[in-house]
Amino acid sequence: MTDAKTFLYKRLPGLMIAALLLMYNAPAFAQSAVEWMRSGETALMEGKLPKALRAFERAVELDSNLLTARRFTGVCYELMKNYPKALDHYIAVLEKDSLFSRGLYYQVGELCYKTANYVLAVQYFERFQELQKRPVVSFGLRGDRELYEETGYLLKTPQAIRACHIAMDSIKLLNVTTVMNIGGHINTKADEYFPSLTNDRSLLLYTRRLNKNADEDLFFSQMTDGKWQPGGPVVPNFNSDFHEGMSSLVRSGRHVFFTACGREQVAGPCDIWEAELNPASVEITNLKPVQGLVNSDRWESQVSVSCDGNTIYFASNRSGGVGGTDLWFSERMDNGDWGPPQNLGVKINTTADEEAPFITNDGRTLYFSSTGHTGMGEQDIFVSWKDANGQWTSPVNLGQPVNSAYRELGFFLSADGQTGYFASDRPNGFGGMDIYFFHLSEQLYSDPVTLVEGFVKDSILGIPLQVALQIEGRGTVQTDREGRFFLCVKAGDVLDIQAQRRFYHPYHWQFPIPGWDNRSFYTIDVMLQPISVPENVAPSTAAVPDPVVVPGSSRQKMRREITHSVYFDFDKSTIAAESVYPLNEFIQSLKNKEIAKVNIVGFADDIGADVYNLKLSEERAKQVALFLIGNHIFVDQIFIEGKGSVRSTAGAREKNRRVDVRVTVME
Repeated sequence: MTDAKTFLYKRLPGLMIAALLLMYNAPAFAQSAVEWMRSGETALMEGKLPKALRAFERAVELDSNLLTARRFTGVCYELMKNYPKALDHYIAVLEKDSLFSRGLYYQVGELCYKTANYVLAVQYFERFQELQKRPVVSFGLRGDRELYEETGYLLKTPQAIRACHIAMDSIKLLNVTTVMNIGGHINTKADEYFPSLTNDRSLLLYTRRLNKNADEDLFFSQMTDGKWQPGGPVVPNFNSDFHEGMSSLVRSGRHVFFTACGREQVAGPCDIWEAELNPASVEITNLKPVQGLVNSDRWESQVSVSCDGNTIYFASNRSGGVGGTDLWFSERMDNGDWGPPQNLGVKINTTADEEAPFITNDGRTLYFSSTGHTGMGEQDIFVSWKDANGQWTSPVNLGQPVNSAYRELGFFLSADGQTGYFASDRPNGFGGMDIYFFHLSEQLYSDPVTLVEGFVKDSILGIPLQVALQIEGRGTVQTDREGRFFLCVKAGDVLDIQAQRRFYHPYHWQFPIPGWDNRSFYTIDVMLQPISVPENVAPSTAAVPDPVVVPGSSRQKMRREITHSVYFDFDKSTIAAESVYPLNEFIQSLKNKEIAKVNIVGFADDIGADVYNLKLSEERAKQVALFLIGNHIFVDQIFIEGKGSVRSTAGAREKNRRVDVRVTVME
């Protein structure tokens, strides 16, 4: 049975009978209009919507009182998903004859809801309930024929009214007024969906499907000069003759998860795979199924990865769920494999389909698409929060303008939490599912998290070191061959890092982590000092020694602090040429002295944001530290301040663009 036939048999049985009776009882002057209506009905039953619509509109043109034809015109528009036009025709029928059909009041309420006319929708739903008090004969033959459908409508009406009130509240949820199509370089007449972006939003990965009979492929587009370039398939040898579905970029920037179907090593119809990503060349290599217990002989797909990479959320129709496709999660075990999946439970999952999860950086806000929760269209995007007990709250519909009367799927939130992306088949796009985006004035329902990239290096040679770092509250973090480690840290927290490695002094330092826009990583350097340094250099963690007695003498060595300031140009972190000579002179003055400790403090003026000034101060301090190391003055500690210690004035700003070097010597 065609979609049109199914729709008509389910919703308009009384209308079909009434239409047939009209054909035999219409007055002579209206016969032409009835014939057009008969032609339209035939075309409609055959699924030829444009032809049916033309016939019904012709019938209405010939006889404006032929309300059955006008209602059929509305049916055509509704089947074509032109809900505003359908609504206009349905309301026109009721304005001509308020007792034409009781069930039509419910149907008008549905279309008002789908077109975001929530107040009007409630009025029509309530009017439908009130009309139940009238005898069914008041609505002619249609009344009796539509009784069965009305029974279903009556059961759904309380929930429909509640949905309207939820939708009215949801409008205030995002405080977004406009969503924008991402453009024709990415969206086409085909379906584009499941957007996923790098942290700096310079690379977009997305899924494209030419039609319902085609397989899904992974495509990409790169941002150049503020514009997305024409999208193309990921190469080489990534896409196959089978589905390559939703991809998920890990916040660390070098790893990607995706859905693979039909390949060798796929346990079920579709499995979750992982690979390495080179964002610059968009090369995806080392493709393999995820290890552990996530994949089964059922359908697994659409993964989202927590910021730290230790929890994944995904959709599956595996046994043990609530119904349809459910959302599940799995945590990484000590050996690196994924542990037993756990269902997110009945607050999140329904007997219908939940899919396309997205977890925010803080791990406490979950977005997903659902056909089972109270929605505004075919499929909507919902949000749920993890409460203090670790339980997910009842989902909330994101509301207009993100959700609509159409299908919305695959929500993604940028690393800074201020730009949302999703796909929809709403009208006025390029065709099929298109990718849309919207901007927010502040981070969306997530505690600020800073993406931290750290490097462990030899403080003399600058070479990377593989080390097992001990980080308070986080356990052991292993660096890779590049000495790199990645962490997601709540803005304002302090990272307490310790390290021990053979042939290096023990290391212990605390790094305050500021808020960050996350377009680039907030970087920290862990510089391990080798033990084989000149004897007059104290170990990196050694305290300044107390006065000591020189053998054979009663004289004590005393501590003395020597200071020097290095000044910088505005908004620069490189040492100015005029500052190099004085700095060299300062270094020469330290030759043959017993250096106990070196402290470096970076400053900036008060022009610009605090976060930017903090980073600028750190870069200035690092440059001075590297200069000292290059001249065999070994640095023990670096302190960073975001601004000068006193409030800058017009005359004092130059003095606050500096780095103070404080050297403690024993004499």
